[in-house]
Amino acid sequence: MTNNFVQKLCGELTFRVTEENLKIRAEQLRARLQVYPVMLITQALLEPLFVWLFWDHNNHLNLLAWLICFYAIHAIDTYQWLRGRDKLSTIQECRRMSLHFNIFTGLTAIMWGLTALYFFPDDLTYQALLICISLGLAAGAITLDSVYPPSLYIFVFGVTLPLLARLLLVGAQTQMLLAGMLLLFLYATISAGRALSLTFWKSLWQRHENDFLVEQLTMQKAIAETANHDKSRFLATASHDLRQPLQALLLFSESLQEVAVEEECRQLSTQIGKSVGALVDMFDELLDISKLDAGVVLANMQNFAVQEVLERLYSEFHPLTAAKGLTLDMHRTDFYCYSDPLLLERILRNLISNAIRYTDYGTVSVKCKSEDNLLQFSVTDTGIGIRATSLPHIFEEYYQVANQHRDRLKGLGLGLSIVRRMEVLLGCHVSVISKPALGSSFSFLLPQSVSEKIPLPQNNIQNQHDISGTIVALVEDNPEIRLIASKLIKQWGCRIFEGELPQEVQNNMILAGVSPDILICDYRLPLGITALDCINQFRQHWHRPIPAVVLTGDTAPQTMHEIQASGAILLHKPVTPARLRSVVYFALRNDHSIVAAVRQA
Repeated sequence: MTNNFVQKLCGELTFRVTEENLKIRAEQLRARLQVYPVMLITQALLEPLFVWLFWDHNNHLNLLAWLICFYAIHAIDTYQWLRGRDKLSTIQECRRMSLHFNIFTGLTAIMWGLTALYFFPDDLTYQALLICISLGLAAGAITLDSVYPPSLYIFVFGVTLPLLARLLLVGAQTQMLLAGMLLLFLYATISAGRALSLTFWKSLWQRHENDFLVEQLTMQKAIAETANHDKSRFLATASHDLRQPLQALLLFSESLQEVAVEEECRQLSTQIGKSVGALVDMFDELLDISKLDAGVVLANMQNFAVQEVLERLYSEFHPLTAAKGLTLDMHRTDFYCYSDPLLLERILRNLISNAIRYTDYGTVSVKCKSEDNLLQFSVTDTGIGIRATSLPHIFEEYYQVANQHRDRLKGLGLGLSIVRRMEVLLGCHVSVISKPALGSSFSFLLPQSVSEKIPLPQNNIQNQHDISGTIVALVEDNPEIRLIASKLIKQWGCRIFEGELPQEVQNNMILAGVSPDILICDYRLPLGITALDCINQFRQHWHRPIPAVVLTGDTAPQTMHEIQASGAILLHKPVTPARLRSVVYFALRNDHSIVAAVRQA
């Protein structure tokens, strides 16, 4: 046990500085530097008091010489401290400061130890006074030097051991008793000092560990953010690349259904159309997430009749519920609501679609009732229900109850995630109550209104619109999409000038002596050109704000913001011919509210 204590004591006295403990050692030295001025001032005031107290019991010249030497040590110590107090960033600097502390702490301790050897009085009263001064110095070292163990041990032993030796040399009974008491005090002082030093060391170590963990977490967070950014960039690129052939496939499918005459061909084209439509729906769900996260979807708050929304939803979902043998219960209401009708319709559509998907028998009920100037919308089903363990996760992306095999007929699991994002725009919160095998009920509140309604765009907004005679500039680098789009636009009675690059289309229009009524442009074009460059080029040449529709498969938030800022209409591929025609029709008439409705429909 004694050997272990000695080994630990020697380890604390050596104060080794390595790469592993550099930060902690530097903190210990800084803590010692902070109390350094207090120690110097205390010593500088105590020393002349000692000389005054013992002036009549010792040689005056010796006392003055002792005091002058002490002040010289303090002066050199202060100078060295001022030079090196801010240099603790390397192992060498820490070792240099540690050596400085040890040297000047040792010199200070020796000077106080000399008082017991050269100024030890014969008067027992003054002997007791000298002992009290030494004990006070040792006790002070516990509080000030415990942050730096070598100074603690050097100072305490340097002050008390000479005094202990002098008492033992006197050999009288009283002095022997005082020596024994001093020895006990020395043990208690060292033990208390070591305990404080260990506590300080542990606090520094824990803080170092916490800092290290924070540093690691910050690093891992940065790696995760980089990976997420790379993933988003990859998905945006992949989305763009996949939407290009999908857009061509959609246009070809539409054309095939129009020209198919034989019954077998009609059935095949219809099945192809359904498969393409399912694929488009999945892309649209991903696109909705991107647009909502990018913040490009804004709520258009207005007064409207709730019944109009419910009627459209009923006409849309009644055939689906009838095909599954379900009852769609949608109560008639005369209430008016103040909200965004399109976002409300989308929330209800997602909730109703989920209810039908997970209900095999019984009823899907949609209700709207008034409650304290609020309208409570609810969608209730008698389906499979949701377990309590699954309820916290149902609004997460790609999470689906009872679809472990990822049946594509059950969607991607983004419907409720989209609902969660849309409710933020409307300032509501969708809550759910569910019991397994009994069904689920989703509900939320919106402000009620008694004002006149604002006419709401109907679903037939994408019906045929006459745009014959319109001069269309089409800039598209994909030859297949450009070919089929040109044929469709010509079938609408338009005159079209198409090409791969803006300059090519512009030159053809200049030669024909015409200017475009509207510009339809893919976002990414060859040679690093974008649709924004194309729009600016056309508008500057013809000196007027030509309406523009930008088609893109890019879902990056920055891209969407830039297109919106240009005043162009953003449509994500794949775009159905009916939607494109409707957007062109209303864009030519500068009807932005209808255009927004078409885009969100």
